[in-house]
Amino acid sequence: MGRAVRCGHRGLHLSDTHTTSHAETIRRLSGLIALAALLVFANCLLNAFVWDDEQFIVKNAFLGSPRFLLKLLTENVVSGAGLVSNLYRPFQSLTHFFDVQLWGSRAWGHHLTTVLLHAAASVAVFRLLARLFAPWPAALAALLFSLHPLQSEAVAYTCGRGDTLAILFLCLGLLAFRARRGLSLACAALSVASKEHGVLFPAFLFLYDRALGRPAPFRRHLPFWLLSAGYIAARLTVLNFKDTLNFYGQPNLLTEHVSVRLYTYLTTLAKGLLLWVWPADLHHERSWPVFTSLAIPQVWLSLLLVAALLGWSLRLRARSRPAAIGLWWFVIATLPTSNLIVLINAVFYDHWFILPGLGLAMAAGQALERAFARGGRVRGAAAAFSVGAVVACAMLTVRANGVWRDPISLYTHILFWEPRSAKIHNNLAMAYNEAGREQEAIALYQRAIALSDAYPQTHHNLANAYLRRGDEDRALEEFGRAVAMDPHFHHSWLQIGAIRLKAGQPAASAEAFARAVHAYPYAAEAYLGLAEAYRAQGKPDAARTVLAWGRAALPDHPALQAP
Repeated sequence: MGRAVRCGHRGLHLSDTHTTSHAETIRRLSGLIALAALLVFANCLLNAFVWDDEQFIVKNAFLGSPRFLLKLLTENVVSGAGLVSNLYRPFQSLTHFFDVQLWGSRAWGHHLTTVLLHAAASVAVFRLLARLFAPWPAALAALLFSLHPLQSEAVAYTCGRGDTLAILFLCLGLLAFRARRGLSLACAALSVASKEHGVLFPAFLFLYDRALGRPAPFRRHLPFWLLSAGYIAARLTVLNFKDTLNFYGQPNLLTEHVSVRLYTYLTTLAKGLLLWVWPADLHHERSWPVFTSLAIPQVWLSLLLVAALLGWSLRLRARSRPAAIGLWWFVIATLPTSNLIVLINAVFYDHWFILPGLGLAMAAGQALERAFARGGRVRGAAAAFSVGAVVACAMLTVRANGVWRDPISLYTHILFWEPRSAKIHNNLAMAYNEAGREQEAIALYQRAIALSDAYPQTHHNLANAYLRRGDEDRALEEFGRAVAMDPHFHHSWLQIGAIRLKAGQPAASAEAFARAVHAYPYAAEAYLGLAEAYRAQGKPDAARTVLAWGRAALPDHPALQAP
């Protein structure tokens, strides 16, 4: 009897040692992955604010004071910049708020937060894969995912962190589901509050549960489906800022024909997969044709590829379940940006395929584990190939991060790939203008208008370029075109008001500043300008009233506190 007890104790002791060794390996590999992510993305700290950082952060008045926290959490992401968007990402906005309190306008501090979040997400991805595979195959698959140059499209600029946050909380929620369902539900909520595709959390939970081979009963999944249903209901009602299901302002070929959307979506799947395998042409703004027939070679070839992958997944499900599920994950994760459900005013963005790539990481982990299990030369070849791929990815990513160094670098790179993009011509012109290269900027603005005269921003920016050269008449003409295209474009009303006031036309100036206040009540310049215009008209009481309105809207703004 004693011998049996002693053997039992010894068996438990050996099991504990094995568990401790495995846990220690997981901890060490987690540290290695975090360090690798920090090193590869460290050069992002040198980057300026670029792309949508201006609207999300730099000009977002809601980030400046706790008084606006309620608005920050209940309005669209760029409402604080005086814009209307379909995007609602309150947790991402909250991280930007804390960054502004901590770092102010120092871009490197904001980038540091984004890089740290990516390192945390990289570890979470590894932990997720480590429940499916042995530590080293899981680690290599996680590194291939986390250090891939496609990640630069989310990490190298500050407001791209929505992808990172959504993946971080998705992984944490899946990891917590078995032991702490309440925490898992909270993570699901934070994932969808970071980026809209987090609404698919219950679908990913369903897939991951089956990849583990021991799915929980549906009743344990039900709260997650109810959470997503509640989010969708809110986005269609109280949180419907513009048109949640249709970003287009008018009907077009894509919005009117489901078949066109399906054909076009199929081609994006093939390209998204190619970006993971061969990321040779990454660029953030990507034009993509709309396909109108299944007979077009690009469409039916894409259909054959997708059918082959899904058919392969059915064959794999018995002996390689995680790999099979990973292929389904890749397809399902693209649905929010497919234009099949929500009509987005774009067809393709490279970063849309970051979350789907997590499914490919599952497939890669399965392949590596099978190769490692065979031992010998197969194991050595698999290890050498995967390490080489990780190193190649890291080198490409460091270079891709540098593309985002500043606006001129970024937009020059994109314009190389998209020479007919009016948006990129405008953005590069803005960068030139800020660098004092007015003549080049004016030429690019004019080129942008010639390509597509649909943006009041371009006329506004061209007017500013004329203004810097002292040509107020041409500037007024362009500002007028901007507000004619969008009467709520307050930036141009502010400039019109300032020019009219300088020209000794206080009545016209007051009208322009009043239009600016009405369009965007969080611009201190509008209240200050309107008050000055009233004083110029001999209306001191009206000026004091306007300043009181300004203090009510912006109680912390120092310029409005003066009598």
